[in-house]
Amino acid sequence: MKVLKVLGILLLFVAIAVIGYGFYVKSSLTPSYAGELQLGGLDSDSEVYFTEFGIPHIYSQSEADAYRTLGYLHAMERLWQMDLLRHVGSGRLSELFGPDMIQNDKYLRTMGLSSYAKESATQYLQRNHRTLPLVQSYVDGINSYIENNPKPLEHRILGVEVEPFEIQNILETLTYMAFSFSNAQITDPVLTELSQKLDSTYLNDLKIYHYEGESTLRSFDDRYSKQAQATLTLLKEMKAPEFIGSNSWVLSPSKTESGKVILANDPHIGFAQPSVWYESHLHFPGGEYYGYHIPGAPFPLLMHSERQAIGITMFENDDMDFYIEEIHSEDSNLYRHDNEWKEIQTVKEIIKVKGQDPVEFTIRHTIHGPVVSDILKEEPLDDVVSMHWVTSSHTNYMIESIYGFIDAESISDVEKAGSTIHGPGLNIMYGDTEGNVAWWAVGKLIKRQNEQTSKTFYDGSKKNNDPDSSYSFAKNPHAINPPWGYVHSANNQPDTVDGVLYSGYYLPDDRGERIAEILNNKEKNSIDDMKSMLLDNTSKMHQATKSILLEAVKNDERSKLIEDLSSWDSNLNKDDFRPLIFQKWIHQIVKSATKDEIGDDLWGMYKSTHTYKVSTEHLILNEDSPWWDNINTAELETREQIIKAAFDTTMYQLVSEWGDGYREWKWGNAHSLIHKHAMGDVLDFLNVGTYPVSGGNEVLNNMGYTYEDGPTQTIRFGPSTRRIVDFSDVRNNSWSIIPTGQSGNYFSPYYKDQAALFANGEFRKMQMNHSIIKESKNKIVFQPSN
Repeated sequence: MKVLKVLGILLLFVAIAVIGYGFYVKSSLTPSYAGELQLGGLDSDSEVYFTEFGIPHIYSQSEADAYRTLGYLHAMERLWQMDLLRHVGSGRLSELFGPDMIQNDKYLRTMGLSSYAKESATQYLQRNHRTLPLVQSYVDGINSYIENNPKPLEHRILGVEVEPFEIQNILETLTYMAFSFSNAQITDPVLTELSQKLDSTYLNDLKIYHYEGESTLRSFDDRYSKQAQATLTLLKEMKAPEFIGSNSWVLSPSKTESGKVILANDPHIGFAQPSVWYESHLHFPGGEYYGYHIPGAPFPLLMHSERQAIGITMFENDDMDFYIEEIHSEDSNLYRHDNEWKEIQTVKEIIKVKGQDPVEFTIRHTIHGPVVSDILKEEPLDDVVSMHWVTSSHTNYMIESIYGFIDAESISDVEKAGSTIHGPGLNIMYGDTEGNVAWWAVGKLIKRQNEQTSKTFYDGSKKNNDPDSSYSFAKNPHAINPPWGYVHSANNQPDTVDGVLYSGYYLPDDRGERIAEILNNKEKNSIDDMKSMLLDNTSKMHQATKSILLEAVKNDERSKLIEDLSSWDSNLNKDDFRPLIFQKWIHQIVKSATKDEIGDDLWGMYKSTHTYKVSTEHLILNEDSPWWDNINTAELETREQIIKAAFDTTMYQLVSEWGDGYREWKWGNAHSLIHKHAMGDVLDFLNVGTYPVSGGNEVLNNMGYTYEDGPTQTIRFGPSTRRIVDFSDVRNNSWSIIPTGQSGNYFSPYYKDQAALFANGEFRKMQMNHSIIKESKNKIVFQPSN
């Protein structure tokens, strides 16, 4: 009994100690949103008011002080995220997560992110641009927080320290952002292998090249899909969100009820926790704006002021080419280019790994760029494949360019700033208080002598396959104050400029068509109309294909079901059963029609590409497509047969997954949103969600997923913010929402306070009214440390 009593007392002490430590950790890590703090380097006090949802409004006596304060706040709310992003951008994930990330680091370093960011930082410092003092103040603010506060929860759990930040880290974050835009690294290997497996009529039938008269693609090694599979696997393991697509439209005064410009924007980015954007409102002598920052970067990619508003979408231009190098038969260190044997260059890299010795590996380079085929773990290609990437091949002015947007005093200033961006390809969306609306596709566009085959691997030995040069910025697609009264972008292919149609990985026209349809059908639009558009769930693809599907099953014995499906309005509403049936049915049709030709191994990668999305509608609309025939049978299958068989398979699967009562099924039960933390597989409490949501692939409410067999579809990406700027009352009537919350600190009240609002399609104000802001009770006064 005494032993049990002693054990009981010991357990009680242990429990008290654990609880006490928990309280200590929580109290030490919970951010404070009120009080006075000293911040070294400030010239004067900076006042920060935190309004509802934890949005900071920074009032400083100098621009440098404002950015120093912003750096401190970014670290206070998002230090883990900032540290993660710089480790991704520098290929140093193994330092955080251990040996499981070695292959990812090899991949990132081989692709050149780290070396390019380092080179870009050196060049930026040498240019001594007028932004340098502001950027340095921002970095100093970050480091002041690191020096004077406990490290974040995630770092404690992983048992790693937080290194001081440098300007190079900003470039690492921005370089990763640029890299995540590129689709070529997955699509080109897949299309190269398909071009070898299939007659050119198959690929031309799907109209995936955006060119008329596309020639037959060339044939190479039949294992190029291994490169795509390796890349896809590594990207999924990257622990950082990808930049995928976007919607935006800007209405001129003639199209709005108020007679003032309205900008709407919702960049589509991989869902994660924390959210991508950190909102802040900066006010200092000579400047004021409301911005959306990537934590770890001082200047916002999205912003608005009383004078102007900037939004972005992804251009989706083809900025990456792959080359098969001809290797000397007797000396593997030599490759042939332009009738000359040249030596492959090598660079040694050392990867530090948490918990074990460093790992050394070699990156090989040709005149075209790094040898990316070396990243394959197993079954390496017989060929040596190198990569040319526009972004890493030119001087990086991204910091100056973004600052140029926020510092602009006219539409011409914004255009000039956009012209200095070489990569990634972006659509800059613009509106201002003077009534101007504009769109510019920015990024260097390659002049290729062999443009039509840019989506497959080039022969690296031939000089005429090298990137020739770049078009001048004046040749980039753009529209300024068009007579139809608006500009818009939804990652669809832009029109020709002087007869040139630029190659890209553009998404289907569905969202672009829907934007134009809505705006063309209504003469005057309000803020509420803009909110409705951002939440619009109407599928143009289903509108175009529904009648064909239903015609094929019109004699099906399940007549009541067919009648219910016939009444569907092509709206992907979470509470409706019909989107669940049609979405799965469409996928089953494409799978049944194409998998026999594509093959089991390649199919999984093919459906992860934009090509799958672009080709789906083209396939279903074409009754004579060669894809309908199953090459594994003796008979000649028709479109109607494939559609009917796919319907039977779809209904069988859905009944087995959700039960017999189809009217009880709901799209939202299969299509739900969870915001996963980078450590969420192990620490589930860090994740946010699950939320059943409306929307789906290629509707304006673009809650995107890769089609999977099984009862549920994992939403990978969607609106990273839904944002509306109203120039009839910028300070009081501009609206927004982000997916989870402002803070990445689990103990903050702003960690997930917007998540339910976002899932339910609600908005809240982007407040710029000084009198309302200064009523906030949450206020920090940052004081000079001296």
